[in-house]
Amino acid sequence: MHTPESLYKRLDELGIRYTTISHAPVFTVKEADEILAQLPPHGPCKNLFLKDKKNHLYLLVALFDTDIIIKELAKILSAPGLRFASPEQLMASLGVIPGAVTPFGLINDQQHTVTVILDPRIFGHQYIGIHPLVNDATTLLTPGDLKSFINSCGNRIIELPGI
Repeated sequence: MHTPESLYKRLDELGIRYTTISHAPVFTVKEADEILAQLPPHGPCKNLFLKDKKNHLYLLVALFDTDIIIKELAKILSAPGLRFASPEQLMASLGVIPGAVTPFGLINDQQHTVTVILDPRIFGHQYIGIHPLVNDATTLLTPGDLKSFINSCGNRIIELPGI
């Protein structure tokens, strides 16, 4: 499994510019709100790790304030029984624990089993913030660079307007 340090090395190799800011671990929305107030302007992201009845895995990357209705998302994706995946599946697929879900975890998905769903609203921000495999830091980068990183991992991307 990769560490934040090996992730940063990969970002450097890809020529992706980023800034990482350490902070207290974040587990709740209230804690996140307190941390966000201390960070430079950016589009904060939330990440949901989901699975359907067919055991297809999905990582949803959306702006923090996006309302996600999982039943509606399931219809759009034709993913019956869409729900949160277990902590064990999260660790096995992305190498992170609950609270640290991040698209950077795709660096650990060697079989490319996770489909990434991007909220197109992230592209309306100069920078977005995501966890660097741990929940006690936030990494800021451009949405385009995040997409480049995901592409470098070999995972399928779906951009869903209106999620």
